[in-house]
Amino acid sequence: ISHELRTPLNLIVGFSDLMVQSPEYYGSTLPQPYQRDLAIIQRNARHLQALVDDVLDLARIDAAQMSVVLEDARPEALARDAAEIVRSLVEARGLSLQTRVAPDLPLLRVDATRIRQVLVNLLNNAARFTEQGGITVSVEGGDEEVTFTVADTGVGIAPEYLPRVFQEFQQVDGSPRRRHQGAGLGLAISRRFVEMHGGRIWVESALGQGSTFRFALPVGRAEAAASGFFLACSTSPE
Repeated sequence: ISHELRTPLNLIVGFSDLMVQSPEYYGSTLPQPYQRDLAIIQRNARHLQALVDDVLDLARIDAAQMSVVLEDARPEALARDAAEIVRSLVEARGLSLQTRVAPDLPLLRVDATRIRQVLVNLLNNAARFTEQGGITVSVEGGDEEVTFTVADTGVGIAPEYLPRVFQEFQQVDGSPRRRHQGAGLGLAISRRFVEMHGGRIWVESALGQGSTFRFALPVGRAEAAASGFFLACSTSPE
């Protein structure tokens, strides 16, 4: 299924990228209406590609076939790397992005790619639902666990939606007229990745007052938590 879905999607994304970004390859500039339509194809193909990746990730997790590459990672590096990945998106929306890191944080034994993806998912989600103000990603911890926080000054979440924000295919606004696109998978996958590491994730929010997402990871117990998945180990710090 992965092959049958990804192969045609990769072709669509690849050719639309080429036509949008390098029109000179075809010998002449495309007319403006063609450029507009190609940009729509490119944007929606990328959205569909991301959705397929998310669905396949969930399927692998459910089947305990997700690979987990454990390594020693510095929490501050994970937070700053994720912030840099989304910085251009956040600043393009006229928002501020701050990073606050406590001193002397312990190393984490985690799959750095998966945890970085959790942070990027939370930051992207915050950017989508924030129209003014900014986003803050912070890290603090002790001997038992390290806590990552992504706080925004966005629209917030109504109390009736809070219990199911981490469920698959759930939208904060599920109406056909909703202003914010998304398939409702980013937070669900983030929860799964955090739980794969023996951690926990939660949210605090109120309408009009922004949202604060937090997840905590245990220090030094990732191997036991990820025992149902394919493991590979590295000893180099992130």
